[in-house]
Amino acid sequence: MKLLPRHYLGIVLAALLLLAAIWGVIAWWPPAPPAPSQIAADVHKTTQSVRTPFLDNWGQVAQEKMTQQALRHPGVVWLEGATHRREIALTFDDGPSPWTPDLLDVLKKHRIKATFFWQGSQMVGREDIVRRALAEGHTVANHSWDHPDLAGTDENYLWNEQIGRTQDEFRRIIGKAPTLMRPPYGSIDDAQIDTLGKHGMKVVLWSIDAIDWYRNRMLFGAHAIERGVQPYVHEEAIVLMHDGGGKRGDTVVAVDRLIPWLKAGGYGFATVDALLGVPPYFTEPGAR
Repeated sequence: MKLLPRHYLGIVLAALLLLAAIWGVIAWWPPAPPAPSQIAADVHKTTQSVRTPFLDNWGQVAQEKMTQQALRHPGVVWLEGATHRREIALTFDDGPSPWTPDLLDVLKKHRIKATFFWQGSQMVGREDIVRRALAEGHTVANHSWDHPDLAGTDENYLWNEQIGRTQDEFRRIIGKAPTLMRPPYGSIDDAQIDTLGKHGMKVVLWSIDAIDWYRNRMLFGAHAIERGVQPYVHEEAIVLMHDGGGKRGDTVVAVDRLIPWLKAGGYGFATVDALLGVPPYFTEPGAR
């Protein structure tokens, strides 16, 4: 029997549907939990680096610059933990926001402690969220007052208008100031790192960037965030995600899915200060 043109069209459509189904199975099939490390937990790393790919044309700081800053400022700038313990630190920037309580609910459900790098301006009017995070065992840390690119700004602006001002806001709300800070966009100068070091603060960057601020805009964003993290998981990783700065519902869903997957791979969870072995807050009243 001779095939008519409409028969060929049907064959082509069927083939395309089959390929789409195969792609769907491959893309959505859960990956195996991360395999055990072959490196002893107490072995020190020789360098620190960002493991996830760079997203072009979005103004991100070059990964090589962050690595070099960690090498030039040991003990002050951190991209990941120093050894190979099977622990991971989940961190969230730009809040607190309307999505933060949902994220706190997820973390509470899984009995996980995380680190929140928050803007001083976003804490105004959301003091209850800040106090809740602290009461539930999370670490709260400094992410500037209103999220400028700090690189190239002078010391007076850096401290008086951004970092120090946010420290004062933390003292107002919780009675103490954090030792940890993360520069917006990861952008900071060496001279500014020295200034923060003189104030006793640690600069915390990241080794895994979930790029969730971008993937929250995508169809199946939660799935994309999961897949953006899973291939790059490593011992003592610091994972960058966001609880503020935009719609973060997909981040909340992705975290809810990632935690059991990481636990199945033998990972424990730590706040950044616990991972690095540093105090999370200054102890002297009014210090720093």
